[in-house]
Amino acid sequence: MKMRLLIFPAVLAFLAPPVLAEIVIKPVRSGSSNTNRPGIVVPGPADSGFRGTRQKPQVLELLNGDHLQGTFVDFHLDTGATWRHPASKDDFKFDADSISAIHLNPRGALNLPEGQDCTVKFRTGGELLGQLIEINKTHVILSAWYSSNSLRIPREKVLSIHPGAGRGGAVFEGPTGLDGWVQAANNGRVQKVPFNGRIIRGGLVPAPARAGFGRPGAVGAGWQYSNNSFVSNASGSQIGRQINNLPDSVNVEFDLSWASTPSLVVYLFSDMLQQHKGNAYIIQINNAASCMLMKDRSGNQISLGTQSMSTQLRGKTKAHFAISANRKTRSIMLTMDGKMIKKWSDTTGLLGKGKGIMFVSQTTGMMRISKMRVTHWDGQVPKGGGISASGDGTKDVIGTSTGNITGVLHGLRGGKVKFDATASVGSILDVPLEKVGFISFAGAKPEKRKLEIGDVRATFSGGGEFVFRLDHWTADRVTGMNPSIGRVDFDPAVFSSLELNLNKKRGEGN
Repeated sequence: MKMRLLIFPAVLAFLAPPVLAEIVIKPVRSGSSNTNRPGIVVPGPADSGFRGTRQKPQVLELLNGDHLQGTFVDFHLDTGATWRHPASKDDFKFDADSISAIHLNPRGALNLPEGQDCTVKFRTGGELLGQLIEINKTHVILSAWYSSNSLRIPREKVLSIHPGAGRGGAVFEGPTGLDGWVQAANNGRVQKVPFNGRIIRGGLVPAPARAGFGRPGAVGAGWQYSNNSFVSNASGSQIGRQINNLPDSVNVEFDLSWASTPSLVVYLFSDMLQQHKGNAYIIQINNAASCMLMKDRSGNQISLGTQSMSTQLRGKTKAHFAISANRKTRSIMLTMDGKMIKKWSDTTGLLGKGKGIMFVSQTTGMMRISKMRVTHWDGQVPKGGGISASGDGTKDVIGTSTGNITGVLHGLRGGKVKFDATASVGSILDVPLEKVGFISFAGAKPEKRKLEIGDVRATFSGGGEFVFRLDHWTADRVTGMNPSIGRVDFDPAVFSSLELNLNKKRGEGN
């Protein structure tokens, strides 16, 4: 394929207003292009932080729906974004007010530095990852490898703290793309996922999940990859993969969000990545959660029992689920936001035989899967991202493997949490941080944050989001302001995407 720039003759001075020009960029032949000009390779100097995979194209998305591949150079609140394209001799300048998102597509999943495994969640939404250093009467102090300074977060701004949320040897974390996944739309035909692209103004880019895209019968119907998530708008869409080092005792955690009601089927230990075939445990996530076992070859399903989830799902549009199973003990557990929904015992003796995990949508409404993590299961109710960080609101709460403890948190210092639990267990505790699943402060409740002009939503490569006012983005630093922690100075290597103009409507391109 070739690339052509079709420019009206009056555009010899392309950047001089008020001359109008239309750029038509067609797909280009793959290969290297040397512009002999310095540029930013995001995620920057993160060779020390990312698993090495091929750099995917970066994509600039405008509010009117247009997309352009290229290289993100820099951003300034006053002058907007600078964008580089190999077919253009000059960099492009885009007004900050015209940009919807910048997809940086880092080279792979982030390898967290040792100790940088604590997640701090804010009451207004968003979260930061780092090393928990101290908790005192007024602040939570977090050391983050991507920040030039320690982050001092006021306690009244914190919803919950999850020490070790990133700890443990995960056999899979993602999704970070479609590589290695196989899927089928509602026609049931299975295929390896190709590059899912389409030609629109600005070039050939990955088709993002957008409103209306992926409807039954539409081109590209099925699970779409977008911003470290799988998104479906089509009933019958399925996507799965084989995990060769899948342990016999496994925990599969993920965030699920939905537009109306969730209706998801998860296949675990599947030996065939197709519906109604092979052998697998099948867990349904809907108002009536259920677990079944698929027989080998015949396709008959044996029900292991159901448990209503209507109360737990009422009023929600997002939840964290964990499916835990042990082939040897024949036990399967479903938890939602850290609370066990149901634990099943398989008495059939058939067992799941494979190494596959598959997700099947059973609704035409939007569903999004993100923050997927597959680890060894220790037989307990999963900790980490799935723990329920809540109490009665009048006391501080810490979560441990033996349950939640209410009391008064005096602080954290030297790796131990000093916790007055006299009223609940009759003593003052010094709990090692590694034994704490979560910390929630008295009165901590989610709050809706009012978006301001200049706010951006940054998505971290390791998961999580953070809203702040972006001032300047260069090759080696990102600066801005967050009302909870003040000035921020980040390494750009930590981010996978940026959303701008959060209070503006997204439209369609012509």
